Amino acid sequence: MSAQRSGWYSDPKGSYLYRYWDGVNWTDQISNGGTHSGTDPDPIAPGMMTTPPAPGTAAPSATPPPQPTVQVTQSKGSSFGTIIAIILAVAAIILVIVLIANSDDSSSSDTEPPQTTEAPATTESG
Repeated sequence: MSAQRSGWYSDPKGSYLYRYWDGVNWTDQISNGGTHSGTDPDPIAPGMMTTPPAPGTAAPSATPPPQPTVQVTQSKGSSFGTIIAIILAVAAIILVIVLIANSDDSSSSDTEPPQTTEAPATTESG
């Protein structure tokens, strides 16, 4: 006959919802719900004192069962997007540098000013 673990089980007397089994004997600690309610003023019969709880009569656990572990992994394909973003950023920087360099060159060009065909107008001061 296997010994039951200590804990709350259905009261063998039927007077309360649960009674505490210490692993060897029934105690006088009783409960009418999920919490300790006190002690039984009417002791359990000596012949019943060492009779272990029936299998399946344990009180429901106060703690919920553990939730399954979820593991999140990153796929290897996401590094491809990062590489493309870096290439586009470098290309944009190079384009900006080229545009700035070309705008400086056009303002200091060595071309001659256009020839005028008319003489400048004179103004009278007076």
